[in-house]
Amino acid sequence: MAIELPLWIYWAFCGMAAVLLWANRPFVLSLLSPDSGSSPQGYPLALSLGWGATLATAAIYVLFTVKTLAGPYRIPDLAIFSVLNGVLEQLMFVLWFLLGCYLGKQWFSERPLGEFLTGYLSYVLYSGLIHPFFWFPVLPEHQPFLPMVAILPLMSFFWMWLYWRYRDLLSIIAMHIVIDWITVGHLHFPWFEPFQLA
Repeated sequence: MAIELPLWIYWAFCGMAAVLLWANRPFVLSLLSPDSGSSPQGYPLALSLGWGATLATAAIYVLFTVKTLAGPYRIPDLAIFSVLNGVLEQLMFVLWFLLGCYLGKQWFSERPLGEFLTGYLSYVLYSGLIHPFFWFPVLPEHQPFLPMVAILPLMSFFWMWLYWRYRDLLSIIAMHIVIDWITVGHLHFPWFEPFQLA
C-alpha cells in the first residue's frame, strides 16, 4: 500500500470532523460572519488573494524545500492523496477554526472581527502542531524551508477569511487539493528539481 496506514487513520478522524460539521450545520453557520448572507462585496478580491497566496506558497515550497530522495508515490497515489487530504483535512481545519470562533463569540460578544481572529488562531495552533508531529514523519524525508512557518499561516488567513466571510468552503478545499498536489508531488517526483534554488 503506497499510502501509509497512519494517513488512513488520520483521514478517519478528519471524516469524523466532517460528520460533526454536517450534523450541526445551523450552529456552524451561526459562527460565521453576520454579513455572510449579504452581497458578496469584495469576494473577487478575496478569492484572487486566496489563490495567489496558495500558488505563491506552493512555489516557495518547491523552490526551497530540500528533499533527500524522491518518494514512492505514483500518479494515482498522488491523486488519491491530494483529493482525500484536500477535502478531509480542510474540514478538520474548519472544525478547529469554528471551535475558536465559538470561544471568540464568548469573549468578544458583538465583535465579529475578534471572533474571526480567535478562530484563525485556533486554526493556526492546530496546523502548527499537526505539521511537525504528524506530517514531517509521514512525508518523504526532506529539509523544510524555515520561513514556511510564517508563509503557511498567511495563506491560511486568506483561506479562513473566504470561509468565514463568504462561506466559500469549496474554493478553499480546491486550494488545499492544488497545494497538496504540487508540494507532495515535489517530494515524490523529480518534476521541479531543475527549478530548485536550495
